[in-house]
Amino acid sequence: MRLAPNVRFEMLNAAFWLERAPDPDAPLLAPEQIAAFNANVHGVIGIPPVLDLPDWLPRDEVARRIRAYVPNRVLYNSQGLPVEPAALEKWLDEVMPDLPDPVRVDFGLATQCANVLALPTGEIYTSRPFDYAFDRKQETTIDVGWPVAVVATSQDEMYFCLTPLYWGWVHRAYIVRLGGGEVFTSYVTEEPFITTTAPWGGLANLATGHAFTSQMGTRLPFREETPDVYETCLPIPPFARGYARKDDFAVGYLPLTLRSLFTQAFKLLGEPYAWGGSRMGIFGRDCSRMIRDVYATTGVYLPRNGDQQGRACKEVVAFTPEMNDKSRKAALVESVPPGAILELPGHVVLYLGHVHGEPYVIHDTASSGFSEVIVSDLSLGAGSPAGSLLRRLARAVVVGL
Repeated sequence: MRLAPNVRFEMLNAAFWLERAPDPDAPLLAPEQIAAFNANVHGVIGIPPVLDLPDWLPRDEVARRIRAYVPNRVLYNSQGLPVEPAALEKWLDEVMPDLPDPVRVDFGLATQCANVLALPTGEIYTSRPFDYAFDRKQETTIDVGWPVAVVATSQDEMYFCLTPLYWGWVHRAYIVRLGGGEVFTSYVTEEPFITTTAPWGGLANLATGHAFTSQMGTRLPFREETPDVYETCLPIPPFARGYARKDDFAVGYLPLTLRSLFTQAFKLLGEPYAWGGSRMGIFGRDCSRMIRDVYATTGVYLPRNGDQQGRACKEVVAFTPEMNDKSRKAALVESVPPGAILELPGHVVLYLGHVHGEPYVIHDTASSGFSEVIVSDLSLGAGSPAGSLLRRLARAVVVGL
């Protein structure tokens, strides 16, 4: 692994930073505070919980949700040709069926990791011609067992869904529709449960012998335990028994402590960057998804996007343009606790602490010659048009109300 400037090899270990923290095993929030924070997130970003969606929605609301994700700038297709927003709007009209009023909501579960898209198509749309690694219709991903609410179907059989904290299009092959009711609700809320703590947890469907993975932070039902595996229930019709590799999962959530957050974050060190959770067909993480997944192992469910994470959390420091580098570093060292989220325009990072007054972070980046999860100080990016991380800092936030 190539080191970022001013980073030593010993800094690539969670223990290095935990030894510098005053009390790494102290709970950062009580369980009831975590529940209150999670409930508040939905109001902050204006997206309801999947389980709270009614059985019927007004047609105009569904249509508004669908069109809200249509890109509003010129993009380039897979041939490198420009595509105007009006052309995308017209194409969407052609592939969308007429919506009834009201629209019936059909609840279901994801059967594996799947893309959530802004448009119901496999066509690539990029900001620059042939920049295929950054498909701008790629919004996020969902994982096995995640709840969804299907409200529309395109002509090529893609579903427009409410997923946890996001709307978007998902291929029908990765959704099992349950209609709602007790089976759906009990699966999503079942206790006890297991949580994926590895970057990708190993699973096997015992009915088919098929092996696949779940992403860090994903929750599945817990049924039984052997010395090597947890038995779970997989949302593959009919509901199938499955095995979860024990080393990749924990029963329940991890405690919300600095030790949990740093241990989980450093498991992702070196993982390739993936815009929107998927890069040219390979699932992964980007900057905000990394933060989201690390916190999800503790039962904290942050929004998907970095700016939303900033709005959902509690601000501890705001960085103004007038602040020079010295005052910015001082504010971090004196006022920001390790484990805080630092928000920049278009980027978020996890604050690790400081060494002799020099702040350090761990983050998933696709800039400054890196395209992976790295540890760096805040000088990264100095001399570039965007400027250093330190100069770009907007605010530091912590999970809490």
